[in-house]
Amino acid sequence: MKDYIFLSGIHGVGKTTLADRINEVYPIYKKSVSDLIRNAGKRIEENDKSTSDINNNQLLWKEELNRFPLKNKILMLDGHFSLLNEENEVVPLPFETFEGTNMKKIILKKEKPIIIQERLKNRDNMNYPIELINCFQLLEEERANLYAEINSIPIFTYDHDDSFSKLIKFIKE
Repeated sequence: MKDYIFLSGIHGVGKTTLADRINEVYPIYKKSVSDLIRNAGKRIEENDKSTSDINNNQLLWKEELNRFPLKNKILMLDGHFSLLNEENEVVPLPFETFEGTNMKKIILKKEKPIIIQERLKNRDNMNYPIELINCFQLLEEERANLYAEINSIPIFTYDHDDSFSKLIKFIKE
């Protein structure tokens, strides 16, 4: 199984933007769990954040991860510790989701719920209530920290730009 840094955060928090910014100063391979699931042949709409068949999706991305070629760069895999199910309820992913993978570090990306709400509205034409976004982000943070603690994985919470140099140092260590 490939070693990777897990970039965690809810939809619209800015994971892709952060990964792009990291890649500008420290070359990485960037992939998302959703991309790996799509590579496995499953159709996932980019603007639909409600997830069906959550358990099968978790098997698909792990299979695809093993096929991903690495050439002396760090793999940064963006994904989630919790998701919205088909009823738009926030649900934690079981930690077994990550069994058999080599997660080496976790970066938890956070943002103000009002900013996330606006991004999702503009990007995906979805208007999620602030309460749902707040609940989603709180559960994501709780799950990321608990997983890191249980598995003795270093975690870095990134919630503002003035800690970017600290984040790069965390990645390089």
